[in-house]
Amino acid sequence: MKPETDARITDTRKKILDLAEALMLSRGFNAFSYQHISAELGVRNAAIHYHFPKKSDLGVALIERYCRRFERFTQAQAELAPGEQLEKYFELADRYFGQQQICPSGILSAELQTLPDDMRLQTQAFVALMRGWAADIVRRGRDAGVMHYPGSAEGMGDVVFAAMQGALQLARFDQQALQSVKLQIRLLLGCQ
Repeated sequence: MKPETDARITDTRKKILDLAEALMLSRGFNAFSYQHISAELGVRNAAIHYHFPKKSDLGVALIERYCRRFERFTQAQAELAPGEQLEKYFELADRYFGQQQICPSGILSAELQTLPDDMRLQTQAFVALMRGWAADIVRRGRDAGVMHYPGSAEGMGDVVFAAMQGALQLARFDQQALQSVKLQIRLLLGCQ
């Protein structure tokens, strides 16, 4: 295969993933089809099936992509203090809110029972990464004496994760909800 053919195939695959991501984050995985993608990209459904034979293959590829991004994101924050990492965690939600999207873990969790098994497994791994990072932030914050809370770091990490998930949903109705929840988390952790 010629290099330009390889590049074109890779470019088409990326365009499919990019559009599928936008559709999923705005309406949900179950609410779009290959027809939506092919119409937008001006290609036939066969071109999508070439890259992703089943829709669940596309879904798994999206979730794997989220995992890679999230791991790069957390690695880039590794040297920051726990309070700064918490603010970076909040910025993720701000980004999705600014784009009028639900974060991938939120939309995938909401649709979990209707997803194919391979996507469920990938979703569980992705959510575990996010929960683990939240727990790590608050654990290191408590160890450094800059965050104070009762209970376990895992439990408080889940509170932070769940609160931000819910805040993104609530912000669709009340734009101040996201800021209010972030402030409350800071107060709850004693890092305001």
